[in-house]
Amino acid sequence: MSTEYTSMGLGIVGPDVLEIISEFISLTCISVLASALGSKTYGEKVKTINYGRLLVILLYFMSWAFAVTSAVVVSTNNNNMTSCTLGMLSCDIFYAGSKIVIYAWLIERIHLVTAVKTSRLKTSIYQIHLLLLCPYIIILALMLTYRNIYLEADGKCTIGLQLVASIPLLVYDFIFNLYLTWLFMSPLMNVGLTSRVNWKRSRLYKLARRTLVASIVSLLISFANVLVVVITHGHERGLVCLTMCTLDVTVNVVTIHWVTTNNTPKDKKDKHSNNKAFDHIDHISTDLTFDTDEVDIDKYKFKFVHLPSNIHDGNGSYDSAKSTYISESSTKPFGTY
Repeated sequence: MSTEYTSMGLGIVGPDVLEIISEFISLTCISVLASALGSKTYGEKVKTINYGRLLVILLYFMSWAFAVTSAVVVSTNNNNMTSCTLGMLSCDIFYAGSKIVIYAWLIERIHLVTAVKTSRLKTSIYQIHLLLLCPYIIILALMLTYRNIYLEADGKCTIGLQLVASIPLLVYDFIFNLYLTWLFMSPLMNVGLTSRVNWKRSRLYKLARRTLVASIVSLLISFANVLVVVITHGHERGLVCLTMCTLDVTVNVVTIHWVTTNNTPKDKKDKHSNNKAFDHIDHISTDLTFDTDEVDIDKYKFKFVHLPSNIHDGNGSYDSAKSTYISESSTKPFGTY
């Protein structure tokens, strides 16, 4: 039995099953994205936000904005050409924008593990990767030019990309994502192979493993999403296209959130705190996650003791009195100086 109905002969059609399912998925994704954004920014200070963290937060926000926009559009795009057009524009702006941010984030991670002591724009590989981002501008122009936006006879909105835009997007996204993932994993694997310790016990190994799993999942989800657009020749019902894109960006955010969150218990961190080899390996992972260890500055703080020039012990020996004075001073807290 159809859930469509006409209210009092005014031509007002209620939501069908697909619309209800789409709205439920969109609201679920909005909740997940909002929770991830709140979790990532909780307790974060402006001075601690570096370029990599800013990209992650920007990705979360753009994905959330796309999910909210698609939820509104899905509920209004039937018999509404304006809403149908806005749905396509949200895909072009927020969805494509989130992909660019992901590429920039992957490029930044590669920089952190390959040339951390060199500024970005002075690194040849970083410059090459920025040039490799330029083709996406051409693809974005194709997406804005060669697209399908129309209302069917029953008023349902249909949107999508024509083959001239969807095929370059599919090929570029798959190859570039695969290339950046390999380039990021390669130096991490080299660290493990050349390390004298069992690096599988380090946080860097867990980070590398998570990155590989997350990259594969994100790559397959994005590939499947664009592949459907190619197969349908860009003639998808608007709510189907928007829902799939919403799931796509949500899965990307969830995987990135998983990769950039360090869940290692503190007692396990402290277990190898005195192992310099582990400290060197794990130090690489601190810039790649949000939950970096807090450094106890007081632990490494030194105070200089100024000795009075007129100190002497009972026998008049200056050296003996100096040793006693330093011993007594070393047991005093720093705040008492």
